[in-house]
Amino acid sequence: MFVLITFIFTLFLMLFSVLRFETLSKYCIHDIDLQIFSESLQTTLTGQGFFFNEWEWQHWRAWSHFGTHNSPILFLLLLPYALVPSQYTLILLQDLMVTISAIVLFKFAGYILNDEKKALIVSVAFLMNPITHGIVRYDFRPDVLAMPFMFLFAYCVARNDTKKSLLAALFVVSVKEDAGLFLIAYSMFEILSKRGFAIRTWLEEKRAVGFALLGLSWILISIFLIIPHFNTSHRYIYFILYKPEMGKRAFIFAVAFAKLVVLFLSVAFVPLRRPAYWLPLVSLWSENAFSSRLEQAAIGFQYDYQLLPMAFIVLVYALKEYGSANPKKLLLFSFISALIFSPMVGVIDAYPVTLGISFWKYIKLFWGGL
Repeated sequence: MFVLITFIFTLFLMLFSVLRFETLSKYCIHDIDLQIFSESLQTTLTGQGFFFNEWEWQHWRAWSHFGTHNSPILFLLLLPYALVPSQYTLILLQDLMVTISAIVLFKFAGYILNDEKKALIVSVAFLMNPITHGIVRYDFRPDVLAMPFMFLFAYCVARNDTKKSLLAALFVVSVKEDAGLFLIAYSMFEILSKRGFAIRTWLEEKRAVGFALLGLSWILISIFLIIPHFNTSHRYIYFILYKPEMGKRAFIFAVAFAKLVVLFLSVAFVPLRRPAYWLPLVSLWSENAFSSRLEQAAIGFQYDYQLLPMAFIVLVYALKEYGSANPKKLLLFSFISALIFSPMVGVIDAYPVTLGISFWKYIKLFWGGL
């Protein structure tokens, strides 16, 4: 059953991506990020630069993509792009990462819950989640590649496999400079789950503290050393997103808060039962909630690539702790939230909480017109 469901969802996801790409191409509209990454890979493969792309050079004076984001995982994309040098390679690979994420989540949930049926429900709920749809519905971003490794990290930690946990953690942070926040949030979850608010005992959780320090070190090294080295201003350019603009910021924060409510709705509010479950989620949510970009606050972009996996990790543990929680209720809440707030299949216009053009509208645009 799980294989069939993931297969059908993967086909739909790829169909959506192809339809979107072809529709935009029909009207001569091109995704900026897709161009940035395809050109960065192409210039590296042909010896014309080190992940150089014209857009980031013109706008940020970054002579490499590493001058805007620290994403070593791009090295792993060189081989598939060299074999099939097409933008479709990146788009479909991103879609495939969602499927792989669901598979790893199924394995993780099955191990923790010791119940294959509940693990199936959790994984299907992940595939139906409107934020899942939002993460991959727009453009290509390597951030999404971290999601299966986040679930793999949680699985390895649960099995007390420190070496594999560390390897998975390194893959997680390799996607972007802010990915270290996931390790910090997971460590927060683990410490609060075991120690509560007995602050003096927190340092006794050495493994969790170690992963938190790894995440923090990655962030600091990235934004103060690596990224400034690859642009002519020698600074981290995205600090500008957090300058105070009270009028605009209040609206964006309200949208972000609505998204947080949608997230909890989509997981049947189960993580709200204990601070150890919801505090790590709020900490990850805050990165986008206090930004000056509506795209970060709303559903429909890749910015929630850390928040979503963390939500399902704590959901699994919450279902284990509260055995009375009805997993079938989770499917109902996931379906309702997708029906209203999914940027892919939502049946109403949920702007500004949800941004993006749905599958149904793309069909009309492709066969009809603007």
